[in-house]
Amino acid sequence: MHINEKDNANDNRHLSITLKNEEQNNNGTIHIPISEILKSFRRFLLAWFVCAVFAILLVSAGIAAFSHQLSSAPVAMIGFNYSGAEKGLTPNGQKLDVNTIKNPAVIEAALTKLNYPLSNVESIRNAISIDGIIPTEAADEISLYKYAFEKNGNLQAAQSMLDIEYFPVKYKVTFDFSKTRFGDDEAAQVINTILECYRDYFFEQYGYSEAIGNSSLAVDYSDYDYLIAVDTYTDTLIELQDKIDDLKNNKSFRSTQTGYSFEDLSNAINIAKNYDADTLTAYILSNSVVNDKTGMISFYEYRIDELERQKKSAQDNLRSIENSIANYEKDSVVIHGDMDESYSHEYTTFSDKYDNLFRQKQTTQGNISYLSMKIAESNARLESIKKLSDGNASQKDIDYVEEKIAVLNDTVDQLVDAVNATIMEYHGSVTFANAYSVLVPANVLSKGYISMLLNNIVKPLLLVEVFIFFVYIIAAVIDGFRTDSRKRKAMETKVELKGEE
Repeated sequence: MHINEKDNANDNRHLSITLKNEEQNNNGTIHIPISEILKSFRRFLLAWFVCAVFAILLVSAGIAAFSHQLSSAPVAMIGFNYSGAEKGLTPNGQKLDVNTIKNPAVIEAALTKLNYPLSNVESIRNAISIDGIIPTEAADEISLYKYAFEKNGNLQAAQSMLDIEYFPVKYKVTFDFSKTRFGDDEAAQVINTILECYRDYFFEQYGYSEAIGNSSLAVDYSDYDYLIAVDTYTDTLIELQDKIDDLKNNKSFRSTQTGYSFEDLSNAINIAKNYDADTLTAYILSNSVVNDKTGMISFYEYRIDELERQKKSAQDNLRSIENSIANYEKDSVVIHGDMDESYSHEYTTFSDKYDNLFRQKQTTQGNISYLSMKIAESNARLESIKKLSDGNASQKDIDYVEEKIAVLNDTVDQLVDAVNATIMEYHGSVTFANAYSVLVPANVLSKGYISMLLNNIVKPLLLVEVFIFFVYIIAAVIDGFRTDSRKRKAMETKVELKGEE
């Protein structure tokens, strides 16, 4: 390699670096016109600067105009607080699935409340993510085993860490609204409304799922006899009474919706059963107000047979449970003294399965007692029906019975609605008041419009600026070579002309 400096006619200096591969080809040279390339960089510097600034403005305007997410995804925290939540169970003992927050019914309720189209349901479901928060006790235990494993390499500590079982009672709910059509201002409102609607869904599913249905019979007395209708209403009243028996001691509670206390409802049910229904039953039997005596006898005979079958099945189930209890092998815990085995003690512990067997036994015994009572009542009703005269009731008696049945129907309907509404309000305001709650509402974690805009445009702007700078370098190098080539050709032409002279 050598450097040549030649003077031209105007006493200009031309600097070039010539690389010669003399061993292979004395004529093969590579010229890198450093001076001309640097001059080209200086010439194109203003153009590059203008393009770079223009790119910043163009990209920023495009992001601001077409991007609807200038904030991070809103995050909320929810919590469950009831017996069984720490075991991953619902209030009725089933496995808790927190992903029911994304149930379409919940999202549809929220969208309807906000007057948004239901076509957004699927995009919202895909945008919601739910992560459990490890309980403090479990986190401490995991940290302890992790420390022991990292310090001593104890494999038993590692296994113990893997065996730790926990169920979160708090969850983080994130709404990545970039997957939806909603913008910054709407995002937090949408997810917060969904979480509010989930409270209603959770309560309806688990808070009180045993509401008694409407008791209207829509009776056609040509097919459906009066006495059977009254017995059906009586069964509904008994069911209502059972529902509030355990709640009558809550004398301080009075429903703001119905105005009733549980004691008020209990008294009203007893009046409807012991006066309205029983009085009407006695009137029907004493005046032989029946449409089809033979059909009623067949009905109650079938009913008695069915109840007997249910009772026998319950008794067989009870014997099975009692055998399981008798043969159940209880867990033993042996506690040894520090120095002498004579201080050892053995205790018997009862597991949840063992306790559950006793609960099943009590429930089955109660069912058997109830079926025995219904069998006795049906036998008594059957004997009374057999003594009736068929088709001898006067029209006056029939009209009276039909009128009273209509009144009883309205009374039972009102009691069903009042009991359901009162129990629902009681569970919502007392029993399950804090079963589910939004601990921290979602907020759009905005860092300011300019800050979030910069965060959003950094990547695309960086790509564009790198591309422009690359084009600037390539253009300067090419222009440097072309300028050098033109000058060299012009110099060669002058040399040739001088040689001719």
